[in-house]
Amino acid sequence: MSYRTVLLIALLSAGCGTTISATTINPAPRQLRPRPADTVEIFSSGPPRRPYIDVAFLEAEQETGFSVDNTPEFIAQLRERAAQMGCDGVVLGGTTHAADVVASVAIDASASKKGITATCIVYPPPALAASPPSPPTAAEPAPAAAPDSPATPAAPSPD
Repeated sequence: MSYRTVLLIALLSAGCGTTISATTINPAPRQLRPRPADTVEIFSSGPPRRPYIDVAFLEAEQETGFSVDNTPEFIAQLRERAAQMGCDGVVLGGTTHAADVVASVAIDASASKKGITATCIVYPPPALAASPPSPPTAAEPAPAAAPDSPATPAAPSPD
């Protein structure tokens, strides 16, 4: 048996799943506890309309270029990870593709790993969500011309 065949068999048997990584980006507005995965909302066409806080950036990626996991498995595993973290929802982002050098060497061809990004969100407690954000400070208005000062002449119009 050749070295490539052994390597290919090892890769096929070892790396056929999905890896989920999470990077915290903002503190949660309340204590988070694990919850059932089916209670985590999935948003695919944009974030929810109600107030929320992005608490973690999630990345799902095939373990190797030989993985058969795809978008349905990515979403299920992102939902599961978000549930373990205590998030209320997951806002799906874009798909990714990364070169898989090991798989490429094993099959003597180009191989890549597919992935998907997402954001784990948490709804603030009702008291925080009900309070409107403070409006931005308006710029000071220009001072009015003094009543006895001449008006600025209008620019001549071109004929």
